[in-house]
Amino acid sequence: MQVAYQGIVGSYSEAALGHWQKMDSQEALYEGVPYDGFARMVDDLLAAKIDRAVMPIENSTTGLITRTLDLFRYQQVYAEAEYYQPIRHVLWGLEGAQLSQIKQVYSHPEALSQCTQFFQDHPWIQPISYKDTAQAAQFIAQEGDKRLAALSSERCGAIYKLKALARQVQNESTNMTRFFMMRRYRNELLALDRDQLLVQLLADHPQANRLMLYVETAHKPGALHQLLTIFNLFNCNLEGLDARPIKDQPFSYGFFIEVDIHGLAGQAQLFWQMLDHASQYLQIIACMEAQEAEISYLT
Repeated sequence: MQVAYQGIVGSYSEAALGHWQKMDSQEALYEGVPYDGFARMVDDLLAAKIDRAVMPIENSTTGLITRTLDLFRYQQVYAEAEYYQPIRHVLWGLEGAQLSQIKQVYSHPEALSQCTQFFQDHPWIQPISYKDTAQAAQFIAQEGDKRLAALSSERCGAIYKLKALARQVQNESTNMTRFFMMRRYRNELLALDRDQLLVQLLADHPQANRLMLYVETAHKPGALHQLLTIFNLFNCNLEGLDARPIKDQPFSYGFFIEVDIHGLAGQAQLFWQMLDHASQYLQIIACMEAQEAEISYLT
């Protein structure tokens, strides 16, 4: 099975893929395929050029990673699993470099946004966006300039033979990123009547107890309230509600909604029918077994 991930060896996405590989009972199940862009990963997933894609969708410090989540809207893809990856950024430089002489730090924009306090404390250092955390480390190693540094994972130091100038650079010690394992809808699912989709997905994933939906409602008073009332009727705990602007519809918004559905049982079809009736557009973004965010690595 070919599984796409953002970046190169040493990236946090590759580490998340490694977690799923270890958790699977079959050895050598996943063949990692590096990418340098999230949009192309989704395009190739839809075109069946890859089988799965590991995508970061949320960070505990900065919130939803909308640059990836927005790529799933209106597409025939969904997440079948999630994983919370601890993120501990290390500032890497060349051998012989000192923190006081660093002028520029390269990393992925998401990583830089998780380390704003570091840059406030070191105002002479300029943060510079780069394609990926691991590629930033590789770039520093290749440039050979002691004034340059990179923010990336602990593993990158050994891979690219760099010196740690500072550890735990992130704003929050509990910093972690949530990853989805994305797949495309099987043709059999796409052929189903609309009201059967959730029923069949739950049959395919019997351990699933969490849904993420993308929903657009009518732009009128009470429309969102009507939708949210349905979750209460079916005893579904609302775990997340985030608004996103709809393309080419200024100041109109769709919503990413997460719900705990462990008590839904045999009511899935009626639940889905009522949601569909209360929506102008309804899409399943994730159907999976919920995982806990482990913070034991801090102790």
